[in-house]
Amino acid sequence: RKNKKQSQQLILVMLGSLLTLFLVLSSDLVTATNRDESGRAFSLFSIVQFPNSGCTASSSSTTFGTCYTATECIDKGGSADGNCAAGFGVCCLITVTTCGSTVTTNTSYIRNPNFPSSFTPTSTGSCEIKVSKCSDDICQLRLDFQTMSGFTAAVGVCTDEFEAKGQTGVNPPAICGTNTGYHMYTEFGATAADTITLTITYGDTSSKTWNVLLRQIACTATWKAPTDCVQYFTGSTGTIQSYNFAGGQLLNSMYYNNCIRTEEGFCKIQYKESTGQTPDTFGMETGKSAAEASSDGCPTSHIFIPNLSSDGINALTIPISTEAFISHQCGSVFGLDASPVSLALVSATKPFIVGVYTSSGPVAALTAPTTGFSLDYTQLPC
Repeated sequence: RKNKKQSQQLILVMLGSLLTLFLVLSSDLVTATNRDESGRAFSLFSIVQFPNSGCTASSSSTTFGTCYTATECIDKGGSADGNCAAGFGVCCLITVTTCGSTVTTNTSYIRNPNFPSSFTPTSTGSCEIKVSKCSDDICQLRLDFQTMSGFTAAVGVCTDEFEAKGQTGVNPPAICGTNTGYHMYTEFGATAADTITLTITYGDTSSKTWNVLLRQIACTATWKAPTDCVQYFTGSTGTIQSYNFAGGQLLNSMYYNNCIRTEEGFCKIQYKESTGQTPDTFGMETGKSAAEASSDGCPTSHIFIPNLSSDGINALTIPISTEAFISHQCGSVFGLDASPVSLALVSATKPFIVGVYTSSGPVAALTAPTTGFSLDYTQLPC
């Protein structure tokens, strides 16, 4: 029995020695693992990798950033607003308020100084900010005007302006007034060095507020807008409004397309004046009390929707309309020519577009009640 007890004690001693040896070897292994080839120590966390994808800030569900490490966020001049990547990263908000800056990161903001308070310039002038591609395969910039107000517009003429210009020669119009909730697409150009210039012009010293989200879109992205579509809408239903409709004033010098993606299984699209909206949902020219829907009846301002009729397939007939299909709309009502009654009209022509044209000439003063338009669209199945 005594020999058995001594044997058990010997086994325990041997096991203890083996455990000690294992711990020592493990410690050496960890130390070696935590050093690079030059013998310098680094943290295990430095080898954790995650994509720099978009994220939603913890402070607001409508504020967006990019997932970076805390160090990367600081290096890019951003600020952390919540965590991402299972806690290994921070949702990094990058905001620019200084004129002459260059934005080089995706999902960034340009804001007026001291936002969310308004900004009152001390003198007239302009502020320019450039946007560089965050990678070579970028084609477009989408701007979301999360806040834009106080940009003076008088009878459609912009005293203050927001303008975006790329390198293609085809750019969105300069806008003013109130455009909170609107968006805009701008083309960068074909080369990696192409930039987009954002210019804010102060035509007076009144207070203004802006907070614009900038998101870059790859040339191969499935959500890329068709080329030269200034606004791009998706979904089988939606609402399209002229810039500054919320401000109650149609703007001069507009020449652009609103585009609607054709959803799967849909072949036609119906348009009608929006319901439950203020101000007046269709006012494209002064001095009109009815619809103006003839091809030569809208010289100073109109919207263009190709080949409208009651169903988009069958032509309109006299005396309902002198034209088989209507493509131009102005006046004070969206409907048939000379009619005071608003109607729902259908187009089967693809792509689905709503073009906007307003003159910049001195005879085109858009005095009240030229409010612009707010149209609800519904895609119709094949």
